[in-house]
Amino acid sequence: MKKIKDLPFFSLFVKGFIFIISLYVLLVLLHAKREWIEKFYQAFSTTNGLFVFVFLLILMLINVSLEAVKWKKLVESVESISFQQSLMAVFSGICAGLITPHSIGDYIGRIFFIKSNKRLESIGSVMFSRLAQMFITCLAGIVAACYFIWNIEMDNRILYLILISLISTLIIYGGWIYRMILLDKMKRIPYLDKVEVWFETIRNYSRILFYKILLLSGLRYVVFLTQFVCLLIFFDVQLPLALLITGCIFTFVLKSIVPTFLDLGVRELAAVFFFSHLGVNQQSVILASLSLWFFNLIIPSFIGLFCMFKIDR
Repeated sequence: MKKIKDLPFFSLFVKGFIFIISLYVLLVLLHAKREWIEKFYQAFSTTNGLFVFVFLLILMLINVSLEAVKWKKLVESVESISFQQSLMAVFSGICAGLITPHSIGDYIGRIFFIKSNKRLESIGSVMFSRLAQMFITCLAGIVAACYFIWNIEMDNRILYLILISLISTLIIYGGWIYRMILLDKMKRIPYLDKVEVWFETIRNYSRILFYKILLLSGLRYVVFLTQFVCLLIFFDVQLPLALLITGCIFTFVLKSIVPTFLDLGVRELAAVFFFSHLGVNQQSVILASLSLWFFNLIIPSFIGLFCMFKIDR
């Protein structure tokens, strides 16, 4: 007798249920920002605004495509997937990550595009991709902080930022260098030995692959940075380009370090934390930050809702 979970209608029901819940959460998030949506519409309904909107939309697609290339390369040791499958997995992961605390759903959204008997083995690949992105973020934070202290002013808070970023990069790089030892130790620790298999695939990653993933992460970071700088200029934040870039980098570092729930509010607070120190209008900074959230999370999440229906198993 066929199990209920194998029946087509059951699979469709589960996907439909997840679709409705996800759509509800997305609409709640947008409703919470309804005042911003009106200002967003007014800003982007002009001729210049439409040009910027299309440009940022293209950058978002480039951003997601770069992550899809990363994901495809990382799961090759587990299963060979097409770029289209990888792209849908990334969109699905963005959606699931947005509606779950600390973006945990990103893992679930991606691994469901892998064959059922290999899904757990690909969890380590998601973590590896995210850590590589954080490594680049922290590395950029160190460079920006040194620039700020050297050319602008000495600030103890910036020194703390350097310290945190430096520790984070060392931990991530050290984890890569000593991954074999760490995985072997996990096998000997009760409970951890049960999940060690999730990260076993990382053993097979070569140094060349590691640097390729860092390169792709760096390219993604440049796309994020370009988007944020463009939005700050569009919303009339008048600062020298070097300071705009520095402020964006600091915002990304703080966003990566501070734990988040539903990815809402932290980026705005981080941006205001830096730019208000320079006498910039907080409203413009918040509008730029929320717009970045809209382009890179809300729009991809709506696409991800429909990608979930492409999960075969």
